[in-house]
Amino acid sequence: MGSAARLPSFVMVTGMTNRSEHLAEADDRWRQGVVVRGARQNNLADVDLDVPRDRLVVFTGVSGSGKSSLAFGTLFAESQRRYLESVAPYARRLIDQVGVPDVDVVEGLPPAVALQQHRGIGNARSNVASVTTLGSLVRMLYSRAGSYPNDQPMLYAEDFSPNTVQGACPTCHGIGRVYEVDVDKMVPDPTLSIRERAIASWPPGWPGGNLRDILVSLGYDVDSPWKKLPKKHRDWILFTEDRPTVPVYSGFTPAQTRRAIKAGTEPSYEGNFVGARRFVLDTFANTKSSIVKKRVSEFVTSEVCPMCQGKRVKAESLSVTFEGLDIAEFASLPLARLAEIARTVVSSDWLPEAAGEALDETRRAEATRRRVASGGSAHTAAPDVRRTPNVSAEKQVAARRLLDDLLERIQPIIDLGLGYLSLDRTTPTLSGGELQRLRLATQLSSKLFGVATSSTNLRRDCTPAT
Repeated sequence: MGSAARLPSFVMVTGMTNRSEHLAEADDRWRQGVVVRGARQNNLADVDLDVPRDRLVVFTGVSGSGKSSLAFGTLFAESQRRYLESVAPYARRLIDQVGVPDVDVVEGLPPAVALQQHRGIGNARSNVASVTTLGSLVRMLYSRAGSYPNDQPMLYAEDFSPNTVQGACPTCHGIGRVYEVDVDKMVPDPTLSIRERAIASWPPGWPGGNLRDILVSLGYDVDSPWKKLPKKHRDWILFTEDRPTVPVYSGFTPAQTRRAIKAGTEPSYEGNFVGARRFVLDTFANTKSSIVKKRVSEFVTSEVCPMCQGKRVKAESLSVTFEGLDIAEFASLPLARLAEIARTVVSSDWLPEAAGEALDETRRAEATRRRVASGGSAHTAAPDVRRTPNVSAEKQVAARRLLDDLLERIQPIIDLGLGYLSLDRTTPTLSGGELQRLRLATQLSSKLFGVATSSTNLRRDCTPAT
């Protein structure tokens, strides 16, 4: 959009540069649409345009002509800036802001939503359920209308989430896999000494030398072959969860270090020891460096969590079912299949698939006491659904209302051709087109009106990301 020849027919380049003239001209026109005057964001050159409301407006042009600079850099950015003016300064700092656009006047601008192609930061816990916010509805369904075992206290929505302390499997912490360190890979050559880098999983350079020097201060032998060290010493060095802090004497021999410690000599610094296994696991979980993670991953093995079998939530949550499915099985079904289940449930002749007795008041009270003692909420404002049996009219009404809402929100996703996706599909495996359409469906489901939706290059591809 660098020249008038490339602009859509409703865009004008007038050469006006006086902001007061722009304001005067925009006084009346903003009632008919969005008025932009003097847009200079990025490669835009004093662009003036009127954008009609309640229409599908398309900016076309060759790559680099300024389409995104106009749609996102100017229109969306100005809408966001004006909204943030009403937000408290502290909260404003927590919102990812696109910046203030370089433009003289933007008038008649409605609230705007951006549907961009970028993925953001994907992780193993981000999936279709979280992108569409359908996960909250499903967790409420299982909490309020699920079929409970006779002796199972009520569980709340957070108990069905792998991303909360209350709901995550205690073994894998909601990841679905457990990670361990391969001992043979940590010490591939037991004929080497610690000084000769017998512990291959330790970092190279100074960090590894620091751990070795700490062992010297702790009194361990770092010069004998690893295989000749007492098993008790080897096990402590590899597997201890202790993190002792000791004085370190850089450049000292073991004998010099012992004498310095005995004499109370001022150390070079205080060093903190971390066991070899714990070092690998902590680094693997927390490092932001792809190079470091790749290096430590050579020592890590993973397998499906034996406790939850990869379902990510605790056993109590998996014991609650709906239509014979636990919440993980429900989330693994294609959205088109979930829509079929929802239609069945909202029909007038549906009944829960499993009978179950109510929980007596004493056991409900005891469950609440244990929950609060462990740091959870008492949920005093929420009625305990375990005071009624699984087939109660109350639960039937709750199921129909929740699934009616779920069906209404799933349908736009299906209409956009994504009925094959499941709620547990992780976002890193989605293509750019799939992710963009999920965001579009979420906006359509919100039923907000008078909102301008900005998007670039709506894509038809559904090729999974690799």
